[in-house]
Amino acid sequence: MRGGGLQPIGISRSRSGQLTISSPDPTAKILYTDGTSRRPRLYTAPFPFKQGGTVKAWLKDTPTVYTSVTLPRIETIATQATYASSQEPDYGEATNLTDGDPTTIWHTMYSVTVAPYPHWVDFDAGEPKTIKGITYLPRQDGNSTGTVKDYEIYISTDGSQWGEPVAKGTFDKGASQKTVTFASPVKGRYIRFMALSAQDGRDYASGSEFEVIAE
Repeated sequence: MRGGGLQPIGISRSRSGQLTISSPDPTAKILYTDGTSRRPRLYTAPFPFKQGGTVKAWLKDTPTVYTSVTLPRIETIATQATYASSQEPDYGEATNLTDGDPTTIWHTMYSVTVAPYPHWVDFDAGEPKTIKGITYLPRQDGNSTGTVKDYEIYISTDGSQWGEPVAKGTFDKGASQKTVTFASPVKGRYIRFMALSAQDGRDYASGSEFEVIAE
Protein backbone atom coordinates (compact mmCIF):
# COMPACT_ATOMS: atom_id res chain seq x y z
CA MET A 1 0.00 0.00 0.00
CA ARG A 2 2.93 2.36 0.52
CA GLY A 3 5.80 3.11 -1.85
CA GLY A 4 9.39 3.54 -0.77
CA GLY A 5 10.41 6.69 1.08
CA LEU A 6 10.71 8.29 4.47
CA GLN A 7 7.45 10.20 4.89
CA PRO A 8 4.38 7.98 5.27
CA ILE A 9 1.00 9.37 4.30
CA GLY A 10 -2.01 8.51 6.49
CA ILE A 11 -5.51 7.99 5.06
CA SER A 12 -8.47 7.47 7.38
CA ARG A 13 -12.24 7.72 7.15
CA SER A 14 -14.72 8.48 9.93
CA ARG A 15 -17.94 6.56 10.49
CA SER A 16 -19.84 9.44 8.87
CA GLY A 17 -17.70 9.14 5.72
CA GLN A 18 -15.30 12.09 6.14
CA LEU A 19 -11.91 11.21 4.68
CA THR A 20 -8.71 12.64 6.20
CA ILE A 21 -5.23 12.56 4.67
CA SER A 22 -2.30 13.36 6.94
CA SER A 23 1.47 13.72 6.87
CA PRO A 24 4.04 13.88 9.68
CA ASP A 25 5.02 17.27 8.23
CA PRO A 26 2.07 19.66 8.75
CA THR A 27 3.51 22.10 6.20
CA ALA A 28 3.83 19.54 3.43
CA LYS A 29 1.61 19.81 0.36
CA ILE A 30 -0.34 16.61 -0.26
CA LEU A 31 -1.76 15.63 -3.62
CA TYR A 32 -4.34 12.90 -4.10
CA THR A 33 -6.66 11.15 -6.52
CA ASP A 34 -9.90 9.47 -5.52
CA GLY A 35 -11.12 7.87 -8.72
CA THR A 36 -13.46 10.71 -9.69
CA SER A 37 -10.77 12.48 -11.72
CA ARG A 38 -7.38 11.56 -13.13
CA ARG A 39 -5.99 14.99 -12.31
CA PRO A 40 -4.38 15.16 -8.85
CA ARG A 41 -5.94 17.51 -6.33
CA LEU A 42 -4.33 19.47 -3.53
CA TYR A 43 -5.58 18.21 -0.17
CA THR A 44 -6.72 21.05 2.10
CA ALA A 45 -9.33 19.58 4.47
CA PRO A 46 -11.33 16.39 5.18
CA PHE A 47 -13.98 15.69 2.54
CA PRO A 48 -16.99 13.37 2.16
CA PHE A 49 -16.11 9.92 0.79
CA LYS A 50 -19.07 7.69 1.56
CA GLN A 51 -19.24 6.33 -2.00
CA GLY A 52 -15.99 4.44 -1.53
CA GLY A 53 -13.22 3.71 -4.01
CA THR A 54 -9.44 3.94 -4.17
CA VAL A 55 -7.63 6.95 -2.75
CA LYS A 56 -3.98 7.50 -3.57
CA ALA A 57 -2.02 10.29 -1.85
CA TRP A 58 1.55 11.53 -1.98
CA LEU A 59 3.71 14.51 -1.09
CA LYS A 60 4.06 17.04 -3.89
CA ASP A 61 7.85 17.12 -3.48
CA THR A 62 8.26 13.33 -3.41
CA PRO A 63 5.69 11.75 -5.77
CA THR A 64 7.28 8.29 -5.49
CA VAL A 65 6.24 8.13 -1.83
CA TYR A 66 2.56 7.32 -1.76
CA THR A 67 -0.20 5.55 0.10
CA SER A 68 -3.09 3.86 -1.70
CA VAL A 69 -6.20 2.67 0.14
CA THR A 70 -9.39 1.10 -1.23
CA LEU A 71 -12.47 1.78 0.91
CA PRO A 72 -15.94 0.26 0.58
CA ARG A 73 -19.10 2.28 0.13
CA ILE A 74 -20.69 3.40 3.40
CA GLU A 75 -24.41 2.68 3.54
CA THR A 76 -24.88 3.21 7.25
CA ILE A 77 -25.74 6.68 8.53
CA ALA A 78 -25.00 8.42 11.80
CA THR A 79 -27.79 8.30 14.38
CA GLN A 80 -28.24 9.25 18.02
CA ALA A 81 -30.06 7.22 20.63
CA THR A 82 -32.72 9.55 22.03
CA TYR A 83 -34.78 7.29 24.29
CA ALA A 84 -34.60 3.87 25.89
CA SER A 85 -37.45 2.11 27.66
CA SER A 86 -34.87 0.71 30.10
CA GLN A 87 -31.12 1.05 30.57
CA GLU A 88 -28.59 0.31 33.30
CA PRO A 89 -27.02 3.61 34.52
CA ASP A 90 -23.25 4.04 34.22
CA TYR A 91 -22.91 0.76 32.34
CA GLY A 92 -25.61 -0.02 29.81
CA GLU A 93 -26.77 3.32 28.42
CA ALA A 94 -28.47 3.21 25.03
CA THR A 95 -25.95 5.73 23.66
CA ASN A 96 -23.43 2.88 23.65
CA LEU A 97 -25.30 1.43 20.66
CA THR A 98 -24.09 4.29 18.44
CA ASP A 99 -20.60 5.01 19.80
CA GLY A 100 -18.74 2.81 17.31
CA ASP A 101 -17.15 0.83 20.14
CA PRO A 102 -18.12 -2.88 20.21
CA THR A 103 -16.77 -3.23 23.77
CA THR A 104 -19.53 -1.01 25.22
CA ILE A 105 -23.13 -2.18 25.44
CA TRP A 106 -26.72 -1.20 25.97
CA HIS A 107 -28.26 -3.29 28.75
CA THR A 108 -31.68 -2.97 30.33
CA MET A 109 -31.82 -2.16 34.03
CA TYR A 110 -31.00 -4.89 36.52
CA SER A 111 -29.53 -3.15 39.61
CA VAL A 112 -32.74 -1.54 40.87
CA THR A 113 -35.51 -3.36 39.05
CA VAL A 114 -35.99 -5.67 36.08
CA ALA A 115 -38.46 -4.44 33.50
CA PRO A 116 -40.36 -7.05 31.50
CA TYR A 117 -40.36 -7.23 27.71
CA PRO A 118 -40.82 -5.46 25.34
CA HIS A 119 -37.78 -3.18 25.47
CA TRP A 120 -37.00 -0.53 22.88
CA VAL A 121 -34.58 2.21 21.87
CA ASP A 122 -35.41 5.19 19.66
CA PHE A 123 -32.86 6.72 17.28
CA ASP A 124 -32.73 10.06 15.45
CA ALA A 125 -31.09 10.26 12.01
CA GLY A 126 -31.02 14.07 12.18
CA GLU A 127 -33.09 14.54 9.01
CA PRO A 128 -35.40 12.42 6.83
CA LYS A 129 -33.60 9.54 5.14
CA THR A 130 -34.57 6.76 2.77
CA ILE A 131 -33.94 3.78 5.03
CA LYS A 132 -33.29 0.32 3.61
CA GLY A 133 -32.58 -1.68 6.78
CA ILE A 134 -30.65 -1.97 10.03
CA THR A 135 -27.85 -3.95 11.61
CA TYR A 136 -27.76 -5.22 15.19
CA LEU A 137 -24.53 -6.39 16.80
CA PRO A 138 -25.01 -8.42 20.01
CA ARG A 139 -22.61 -7.89 22.87
CA GLN A 140 -19.08 -9.10 22.09
CA ASP A 141 -17.78 -9.83 25.60
CA GLY A 142 -18.60 -13.54 25.62
CA ASN A 143 -21.70 -13.01 27.76
CA SER A 144 -24.92 -13.61 25.81
CA THR A 145 -27.28 -12.26 28.49
CA GLY A 146 -29.88 -10.04 26.85
CA THR A 147 -29.11 -10.98 23.26
CA VAL A 148 -32.28 -10.17 21.34
CA LYS A 149 -34.28 -12.95 19.69
CA ASP A 150 -37.58 -11.56 18.37
CA TYR A 151 -37.68 -7.96 17.15
CA GLU A 152 -39.72 -5.27 15.39
CA ILE A 153 -38.48 -2.18 13.55
CA TYR A 154 -40.51 1.03 13.28
CA ILE A 155 -39.88 4.19 11.24
CA SER A 156 -41.40 7.60 12.02
CA THR A 157 -41.26 11.04 10.45
CA ASP A 158 -41.95 12.92 13.70
CA GLY A 159 -40.83 10.60 16.52
CA SER A 160 -44.40 10.42 17.87
CA GLN A 161 -46.46 8.46 15.36
CA TRP A 162 -44.95 5.05 14.65
CA GLY A 163 -47.67 3.04 12.94
CA GLU A 164 -47.07 -0.59 12.07
CA PRO A 165 -43.60 -2.18 12.08
CA VAL A 166 -41.77 -1.99 8.77
CA ALA A 167 -39.96 -5.24 9.60
CA LYS A 168 -40.18 -7.97 12.21
CA GLY A 169 -38.66 -11.35 12.70
CA THR A 170 -36.32 -13.56 14.72
CA PHE A 171 -32.55 -13.20 14.93
CA ASP A 172 -30.44 -16.34 14.83
CA LYS A 173 -28.31 -17.21 17.84
CA GLY A 174 -24.72 -16.15 18.23
CA ALA A 175 -22.73 -12.94 18.53
CA SER A 176 -22.36 -12.19 14.82
CA GLN A 177 -23.83 -9.03 13.35
CA LYS A 178 -27.47 -9.37 12.25
CA THR A 179 -28.72 -7.53 9.15
CA VAL A 180 -32.36 -6.74 8.44
CA THR A 181 -33.24 -5.54 4.92
CA PHE A 182 -36.69 -4.03 4.47
CA ALA A 183 -39.02 -5.32 1.75
CA SER A 184 -38.90 -1.78 0.31
CA PRO A 185 -37.12 1.43 1.46
CA VAL A 186 -38.98 3.66 3.92
CA LYS A 187 -38.63 7.45 4.24
CA GLY A 188 -38.31 8.70 7.81
CA ARG A 189 -36.11 10.36 10.39
CA TYR A 190 -36.69 8.31 13.55
CA ILE A 191 -36.07 4.60 14.05
CA ARG A 192 -37.38 2.40 16.85
CA PHE A 193 -35.66 -0.90 17.59
CA MET A 194 -38.07 -2.98 19.66
CA ALA A 195 -36.92 -6.20 21.32
CA LEU A 196 -39.73 -8.67 22.05
CA SER A 197 -37.74 -11.50 23.62
CA ALA A 198 -34.22 -12.68 24.46
CA GLN A 199 -32.41 -15.77 23.22
CA ASP A 200 -32.13 -17.09 26.79
CA GLY A 201 -35.78 -16.37 27.65
CA ARG A 202 -34.96 -13.90 30.43
CA ASP A 203 -36.29 -10.35 30.69
CA TYR A 204 -33.01 -8.58 29.87
CA ALA A 205 -32.12 -7.01 26.53
CA SER A 206 -28.67 -5.92 25.38
CA GLY A 207 -26.65 -5.02 22.33
CA SER A 208 -23.28 -3.66 21.31
CA GLU A 209 -23.99 -1.64 18.15
CA PHE A 210 -27.03 -0.60 16.13
CA GLU A 211 -26.72 0.95 12.67
CA VAL A 212 -29.15 2.21 10.07
CA ILE A 213 -28.67 1.41 6.39
CA ALA A 214 -29.85 4.19 4.08
CA GLU A 215 -29.52 5.36 0.50
